[in-house]
Amino acid sequence: MKLRFRTFLSITLAWMSVVSASNAQIAKTPQWWKGNLHTHTLWSDGDDYPEMIVNWYKDQGYNFLALSDHNVLLEGSKWLTVTNTPKKELAFNRYLETFGSNWVIQRSLEGKQQVRLKTLPEFRSWFEEPERFLLVPSEELSDAYKNVPIHLNISNVRGLVKPQHGTNVLDVIQRSIDAVVEQRKKTGEPILVHVNHPNFGWAIPAETLMRVERDRFFEVYNGHGDVKNIGDKIHASVERVWDIMLTFRLTELGLPVMYGLAVDDSHNYLKLGPANNNPGRGWIMVKAAQLSPKALFEAMEKGDFYASTGVRLMDVERVRDHISVSIEGETNVTYITQFIGTRKGFNPSSEQGPMPTNAVQGVTRRYSEDIGKVLAEVPGTNATYRFKGDEIYVRAKVISSRKRSFPHPPTENEIAWVQPVAVLTPEAP
Repeated sequence: MKLRFRTFLSITLAWMSVVSASNAQIAKTPQWWKGNLHTHTLWSDGDDYPEMIVNWYKDQGYNFLALSDHNVLLEGSKWLTVTNTPKKELAFNRYLETFGSNWVIQRSLEGKQQVRLKTLPEFRSWFEEPERFLLVPSEELSDAYKNVPIHLNISNVRGLVKPQHGTNVLDVIQRSIDAVVEQRKKTGEPILVHVNHPNFGWAIPAETLMRVERDRFFEVYNGHGDVKNIGDKIHASVERVWDIMLTFRLTELGLPVMYGLAVDDSHNYLKLGPANNNPGRGWIMVKAAQLSPKALFEAMEKGDFYASTGVRLMDVERVRDHISVSIEGETNVTYITQFIGTRKGFNPSSEQGPMPTNAVQGVTRRYSEDIGKVLAEVPGTNATYRFKGDEIYVRAKVISSRKRSFPHPPTENEIAWVQPVAVLTPEAP
């Protein structure tokens, strides 16, 4: 009887070992994780409490979120007066109703009702779940050169990074990046920095952004109403900036590609509408084996993610000889995939267009249509572009026939941006 039991036990343990190994293998299979890396709360200029905002994103199916307030971390003590405006009273009443008086910390000071904002360490355990939802400590490092706004987001920041200032726009950006790189070296933690909204205040033209070093990321789409993603008669669109930047980084400057993020830059949560800077307008989908800053950022550094304002992709293949996309199609919605790039032998000349009055920063110059050409268009839910051998880089853009809800700009269709592949020029380290 004992022998039979030991035999049964050994078989059971062996089976459990196989199952455990199988589960571990399944857990390591890369999957898509949805996240937003640019979000504001009442800790700076957002209009709602961090717990309310996190609750919204988690309910909407996001897997990771960075709360990135201006030049502040969600730590220490901050009290907010809640009875001085109707908007603050509305936000407070919603907060109290959702989380209850046992959670909300209040006081009365000089006849004014106040509430203490919760810190990230206080509330993150309420929301985080392994392999389902992750909060990423973050900061929007907000600086300027003269009247030009220069902002960068630092995801998984380990300590507050103060504005570094500088002698020109590029110098401010580079000093900020270098400060983040130094923190990453000192702490050994995975920290990701990206350049925010180049067209906010027309701050960062292509000629500046293309020279940025030690950063691989910028916002190709930003959902804030004051960010002019599509440009105007004088200023290039952010996508045009991306193509110019990629072309010269990979040919003349010897720098690697920069990858494009889509973000909300959300500030307004109490009322949804096209005039408000609401959540849910732009996000990234990262293909990684685990939901952790290390796994997410390592995948992003390889370009294993796409940016979106609504289009969902089932699969993306980016290799040295082709790009393929498989789209998660929806009923009564059509799709066009554009493969965009610049070929070897492009015309590198440019000219300065008209300048705004009293401009501190120059606008992006006007370049040949050789740069950022549509190399092919493919209708349907599956599209492949095989490199011809003379491309400098190729990226993909999937355009849906469906308009966004509360879009920015108002004419915007749902889009997904697949990250570029450097075809001719080896990636710089």
